[in-house]
Order: sequence, then structure tokens, then C-alpha cells
Amino acid sequence: MINKEQVCRHFGKMAKNYNDFAVVQKKMASSLKELAQNTGPFHRILEIGCGTGFFTQELARLYPHSHIIATDISAGMLKTAKENLSPFTNISYELQDGENLTLSGPFDLIISNAAFQWFQDYHLAFEKFYKLLQPGGYLLYATFGNNTFQELHSSFAAAHQSLDLETSAYHGLDFISIDSLAAIGEELGFISRHHETLHKEYFPTVKSFLTSIKKIGANNASHSKNIIINRHLLLAMMKHYEDNFKDNDQIAATYHAIYGCEQKPL
Repeated sequence: MINKEQVCRHFGKMAKNYNDFAVVQKKMASSLKELAQNTGPFHRILEIGCGTGFFTQELARLYPHSHIIATDISAGMLKTAKENLSPFTNISYELQDGENLTLSGPFDLIISNAAFQWFQDYHLAFEKFYKLLQPGGYLLYATFGNNTFQELHSSFAAAHQSLDLETSAYHGLDFISIDSLAAIGEELGFISRHHETLHKEYFPTVKSFLTSIKKIGANNASHSKNIIINRHLLLAMMKHYEDNFKDNDQIAATYHAIYGCEQKPL
């Protein structure tokens, strides 16, 4: 289960430097902006997980005459967003947990870039979004899918096996699948469509990759299955990673991006 207090604390610490490491998140933001642009004009917009305000700025420029409510679970991130977005007058800010909102609707667009992976209950969150949308309104999002960091998970599994440790132990987030997201949307009554892409990022070493994960807060999760990562396990994982996932002297890391377009029927 994700520790929300830990998420808030880590993101607050990383707020100032987050954009320097959020390479894939920026690519996802660009694709999500294009999806919004192609879906229709919107006037009352709710953003879930605004972070530093990078994507919020794109929304404010795309919809200069619309009212945008930017929310985030981290007070530190929200403070940074306000500072970064001070020239924009069509944005207001709310400290909110995206899956436990206390806001009133209706909205014609609820949108989120790279935030839903921190949710504990997608079904409950999407149910609340459905209620907050006006008929014909849209939920648009980009989130990380279940093939994200597949090299890391494979390397940890191999390290567990080589050290004769419990192989069911898991390290990091359990990312959702595109089929699960589609099923949730359809069950709630959304008119749903989804697509997915894989992004490969390259790093000089496994250590530099792990540092980048820390800088974007991807080490914020806490799972009951986790065991303490001792030095022997970490070194075995890094060796397997270096031996099996190196390309032109750089190690590869997969990011699996899922894009959702969910419309509440008229």
C-alpha cells in the first residue's frame, strides 16, 4: 500500500529539482496536451496532481479564457507551482488528494499527467471523477503502465533467485494495465478509449538510473511484500541489470505510458 504521507514528504523535498529529471513525464505531457486539443474546447478544468506546474502552464496557454483548478497532494509542490505560474490569472490552487477530492463540480474536463500511479483505488477515484463531470465531460489522463521499469523488476527477480531469497518480494510500485483501466471506465459508464506507448531512457550506470527514480519520487511507495534491500541484493541486481540491459555502453529503462480518454455520456 502506498504511504501518502511519505509521498507528500518526498515530493515536497524534490519540488525545486523535479523538472530536471522528469524527462518522460514531459513527453507524456506533450501527448496529453495534444489529446486535449483534439478532444474539444473546455471551460472549467480540474487538474489532478499539478506538481511543479509544468503541464498546468500548457493548459493555461491552451485555454487562456478557461478557469483551471490545479490540485496536488504535496504542499511543497503546490507552492512551487504557484511560484512558477504567477503570471497566469486563470488558475486557482487547492491542496487535495486526487483520489479523495473535497471539491464541488461540475467540470467539463478533469485531466492528469503522471499522477494516477500513486492511487490506491482507481475504481473509487474514477467513480468520484464521474460524479464531478458534467454530462458530456471528459476525463483525460496519462499514467504509467505495468511494463514500466521492466528491466529493474527482472533484475531484482534474478538477484533474488541468485541469492536464494524469497522471489515473491517486490520492489517499487505495482503499475496498472491498460486492460484494467479500460474495464474500470466501462464499468462506471464512461465511453472509453485508450492507447499506450513505450519510452526508452538511457543512463550511464544503474546507479544513475536509480538516482533519477529518486529525484522524480518513484521510490515513494511502500509495499507490505517489500523486504529490506541489503547490499548483496542490490549489487546482484545491478550486476544482472548491467549484464542484460546494456545498449552501446548505456543501460536502458522502459517507461510504459497509458493514455485514457473517458467521456461521461450526455
